[in-house]
Amino acid sequence: MKSTGKNALAILLALLMTASALAGCTGADDPPEEEPDELEDWNVFLVQSLSDLPACDSLTDGRLYYVASGSGFRACSGGSWTAIDLTGPAGADGAQGPQGPQGPAGEEGVAGKEGPPGADGADGADGTSFTVVGTVEEPSELGEVYSGNVGDAFMVNSTVHILVWSGSEWIDLGNISGPEGPVGPQGPAGPAGADGSPGPAGQLGAPGADGADGADGADGADGADGADGTLPTVMEMSITVTSMKFYVDSIQQADVTLYRGFTYTFDQSASSNSPHPLRLSTTSDGTHGSGSQYSDGVSYTGTPGSDGLLTFTVPLDAPDTLYYYCQNHANMGGEITIASLGSVS
Repeated sequence: MKSTGKNALAILLALLMTASALAGCTGADDPPEEEPDELEDWNVFLVQSLSDLPACDSLTDGRLYYVASGSGFRACSGGSWTAIDLTGPAGADGAQGPQGPQGPAGEEGVAGKEGPPGADGADGADGTSFTVVGTVEEPSELGEVYSGNVGDAFMVNSTVHILVWSGSEWIDLGNISGPEGPVGPQGPAGPAGADGSPGPAGQLGAPGADGADGADGADGADGADGADGTLPTVMEMSITVTSMKFYVDSIQQADVTLYRGFTYTFDQSASSNSPHPLRLSTTSDGTHGSGSQYSDGVSYTGTPGSDGLLTFTVPLDAPDTLYYYCQNHANMGGEITIASLGSVS
């Protein structure tokens, strides 16, 4: 009951102080009266902030303090300061006032200064070069193990992609076909052949009636043929021998693809070729397989093991499959696929 009475007393005092403050505001020029630190009649005290509250003990028990900085009351009760909430129930919302005129738009702010440029990024890593050393029809022909050099590359005819050996796997560089180039200008006409010798004159007809026309003279002899043109070598293959097997560009008994009308060389200058002259045949293993040597478009110069070089200009009528073999030893060679460029469908 004592606590309830004190709370009611505090509420009454707060109302009285609020009314007194409002009354002071309505005065014209009266100077504000200084509030006493203690309202003795009501046992109410004034402090500026919570830090100014005295200790809550038996001497201050039951006292009510108004804290000016927080506009609230604190009561000492039971050894601790308790906040006294004098807020009444919320009143009903008032009617909405008319909407005021819209204020003018604010001016656009000034653009900020441009910041300094950022530092240059680190240089990227150098790219990896590659060397095209041959062609295959399908990627599966390359296998998962390759004994050649890092950077060796093969063109895959079925996809027109380049695959490069990284040292542990084949890297697909994608399609290498560029856009079709424009048609080149027409080449100059070849020189005319030498004129043939004139034919003998026809017999003179008898005077009087017109004689019969003389027979046409014989055609002159054809001019001499010009020298045969030559094609550049489009691919050079290095041949070595290990364990009585031919290696083509470091691939044991590799399957080779050549194109009709192009010239290729098989270089046997490595010393391991010394007793193994390379030959071509339409039969697997050549003469060791009851076949014969194929010589159309083939020429051989030098000596195997020092400067031996087989040059092969693939005839347009070459068979679809040939074989390379050792003239002196069996089971050393492999297969050659002959293909043609271009098609009509």
